Order: sequence, then structure tokens, then C-alpha cells
Amino acid sequence: MISDLVFKFVSLHLKLLGYFRILSGAKEFIKDYPVAEIARRALKGRDAIYPFGTLMQYGTAVLGSTTSLSRYPRFPSLDTHIVLLPPAFTPKRLEKMVDLLREPTFEDVNLETQIGGFKVSMPVVAGTMGSTDIASKTAIAIAKACAKMGIVFGIGENVATVRGYSKRLTRGHPCFKERLLAYLTNVDKYGGVIIQQSVEDAYDELWNRVYSDKDVEPYLDEGLIGFEIKIGQGAKPGLGGIIKIPREQVERLKQKYHIDLKGDEKYVTRYSVPGTYTEEILRGMIRNMRTNYPRVKIWIKLGPFKDALKVIKIAQEEGAHAVVIDGKEGGTAMAPCVAMQHLGYPTLTAIAHIRRARQLGFDKVSLLAAGRLYDGSHVVKCVALGCSGIYIGRPLVIAALVKGEKGVMNYLETVKVETQMLVSALGKYDIHEVSDDDVAALDINIARALGIRWVFDVPQDI
Repeated sequence: MISDLVFKFVSLHLKLLGYFRILSGAKEFIKDYPVAEIARRALKGRDAIYPFGTLMQYGTAVLGSTTSLSRYPRFPSLDTHIVLLPPAFTPKRLEKMVDLLREPTFEDVNLETQIGGFKVSMPVVAGTMGSTDIASKTAIAIAKACAKMGIVFGIGENVATVRGYSKRLTRGHPCFKERLLAYLTNVDKYGGVIIQQSVEDAYDELWNRVYSDKDVEPYLDEGLIGFEIKIGQGAKPGLGGIIKIPREQVERLKQKYHIDLKGDEKYVTRYSVPGTYTEEILRGMIRNMRTNYPRVKIWIKLGPFKDALKVIKIAQEEGAHAVVIDGKEGGTAMAPCVAMQHLGYPTLTAIAHIRRARQLGFDKVSLLAAGRLYDGSHVVKCVALGCSGIYIGRPLVIAALVKGEKGVMNYLETVKVETQMLVSALGKYDIHEVSDDDVAALDINIARALGIRWVFDVPQDI
């Protein structure tokens, strides 16, 4: 509800315009109607459609579609609607005890797995983050930490185009190759890097440059490079990237991006187009990538789209390695409020799509969920429901802001330990042993939607 202060402010403006008498005695009506929102739009113009308090929050604030504005609804989630069910009898613990000749602990739980063609230390992926200020300034710390922790690291769209490929184009921001080599030069026996290419990156033939780069050649031979097709993102499914840039960057970028040059503001809005896909285009793109880049892994990043199953089907049939579905809770909030509120479905629905894909036999491609996932319980629940792992971004940025590379490593260590503890509590000692028998839903409708146990459905026999 609108505060009395806002009511007085709006009423004063209306009174000055000669319209106050129309609203006399209508205070309750105004409180239940978005007068402040409409007034904000009238005052701010196009900037009012984004969830930013100040201009400099464009790309500098750690935001997300369910955290940036309190009026957005919280959706059913893994936290609020799914629980893990530990057993009293643990035969696999006995098996492990026999192998070890001692009682096993959570530290004996094996989290090593394969995701999207890469061998990783645990089923967590550092998702592709692009050229925004906050992603750029934390990228090196995140890259080094993820390499040392043995998880896949992503480089998002527009980095090479905006920040430069091998030379910095903006002061204080690492170029694309700095991000890439910060990761690759710290990899040990686990991991890999995935690289997005936007429509604008394609103008500069980013993937071709990477594939022919002599400095990258050894890592291609080791199988440590993947290319990620971006079809969408949780916070803005069907929309491209949106950011404010200094006016002096316009001349360099205007040939590749749509730029709003209205007015004489110091900062202007830059739009990156989302790209256009049909089933035939996607099939052809994957086939061309397999032919032109035979040494890379092929990943596909989806927003919360209704036809996700078709994308997964094409991915498996054409030999792609991984598909990520980003629920609407995900994203950096570089998107219109109306998109975050009304476009797409929550992460739990993304997981339901993955679960259905597994039931249909799509088991040759890694399937990952994204969107407000950040701890060990999310890893275990997602894997139990059919995901290959989780795909995260915002938690890594926050950890890097708090304590740099060490902060990211500390954070990832907590996720690892939590995951091991929970798997051990389920009486299992390998992440691959977790299944839907280990989870239950608190809501009967979600139980039915996912095809899992309703927590109140107590067995009637033994």
C-alpha cells in the first residue's frame, strides 16, 4: 500500500493541476491503486520501467527478479516446497563401512561427476555473466576461484565486444581474454570454460577468434573449452541485454547495438538483441558448430520457455552436451519490471521440465537448473529430481565482493560441505546415488506436478 507521504505528494501535484477535488475522499482508492508507480513513470519516463533506484545501479547492483522489489511474488521453490527424506536404515552406509574398514563420514561422499562434457569436482557451474560493471569487476576473482575449486566457469555475452577481446577497452575492466586465461591457467584436473556469443559478438566472430587463438590452442586440445548458445535468461526471457553506457562509448558501439540517443544525458541505454531461433535454425546451428568447432563442448542456455522440451530434444538428437533452463527468479535484473513479474515460470517449473525430459528418455545430455539457487540443499534436491547440477551466478558475485577470490572459494567450499552432509544423511556416499525417493513435496499439487511423494502421504504398510 502507498504511504501517507506518497499520497500527500501525489495529491499536492493533482491539486496544483486543479484536479484534487476529483479525488476528494478517495484516499483508500489511491492506496489500492498504483498511483505512485504511475507518478514515477510520469516523472522518469523510460527509465521507470526498470527496477533501479539510481542510474548507477544499471549493472552495478546485485539484483534479481525476486529480490529487487518486494512487491514481486515469491514463487513455490525448493526451499519452501521440497524437503529431503533421510532413512533410518542405510545399507549403502554399511557397504561404505566395509570398503573403508571404518564408519564413514560426510567427507567420504563423492561429488565428482561429468557435466556437459567436462569432468568436475561437484555438480555446480559458475554461469555465464556478461559485460555489466559488477560482473566485469568480479570476474577475475571468480574465474580463479572456480578453476581452483574444479567447477565449470562461464564467460557471458558482450564481454569481448564491450570490454575488448585481448586489450582493455574500458578502464578498470578486464578484457575477454583476461577472464579466459585467469581461469584456464589455474585449472588442475577438473573443470572447463563455456563462452557465450551474442548477436553482437558474432559480428566480431568471437568463437572463430577463440578457436584460432594460439594461446587457447593447448586448452582446446585438452577439451577444456565449450561454446554456449544463449536463447534466453530467467529475468528477461525473449529480451536482449539492457544496460546504461557512458555517452563516449556510443561511437564505438553504435554499429552493433541499438542505442537510445534521445536527450542529452551523460549515460544512454544500450540494447542487445535476443537473437532469432526456430527448430530448424537451432538444429543447423548445432550441426555447424560440431563441424566448425569439433574440439568444443556445445551448451545451450534457455530462459523459462514453454517449449523447453523441444529444445532438449533437439540438443540430444544433434549431439549438444548440455542445456540450462533458467527460472524467472534468475538473472541480474537488467530487465524491465514487467518482464520479471509476468514473463516465464519459476525455477521449480524449470526443474519439472527437466524431470519430464528424463522421463522421456533424454539422458545423453546434461540438464541444469538455474534461478535463485545457492546452497548444498539446492544441489541435492536438483540432482534428486533429475538435474545434472545447478548453474549459479549472483552468489559468486556477492562472495567476490565480500572477500575476492578467497571469498568465492570459501563460499564454494560451504556448498560442497553442505552437499556432502546431506547426501550422507540420506545414507548414500556418491552424488549419483541420490534419487527422487529422497525427496517429497509439502504441497500436494507440486507433488503431482513433479511426480514425487507428498510428504503427508504416509505409507499404509511395511
